[in-house]
Amino acid sequence: MPKIEWMDSFSVHNKTLDDQHEKWIEIFNRAHGQMMGEIPEDDTLGIGETALIEMIKYTKYHFFSEEEFMKKNGFPGYEEHKRLHQAFVMKLDRISSDIQEGTFVMNSEIIKLIENWLIDHILTEDQKYATDSR
Repeated sequence: MPKIEWMDSFSVHNKTLDDQHEKWIEIFNRAHGQMMGEIPEDDTLGIGETALIEMIKYTKYHFFSEEEFMKKNGFPGYEEHKRLHQAFVMKLDRISSDIQEGTFVMNSEIIKLIENWLIDHILTEDQKYATDSR
């Protein structure tokens, strides 16, 4: 599975949010490497669990920043965008809980879910507010 490379088409034309998106992709790529066995983990948690926890923490941080930006700029799609964020966080939290409870979850499925959501969300949903911030 290939990792995500930053492309200009990801830009929302806001340095802070673009930097956060780049950082998020960097964390995803590290998680990808750990969960797919390309990068050894240096902890006692399960394979990829540390990476997933880091991904969830950064996701919540970024969503908060992005939502504050949208509120401050009066983005009309704020409520729907926030709902999409909440649904994704709930999905990630559920996966993390399942892993902690011993449920088998394939790392490749987790990576594909996050990768698809991340790319689609930035290229589709985040671009909706990008036009408002130029």
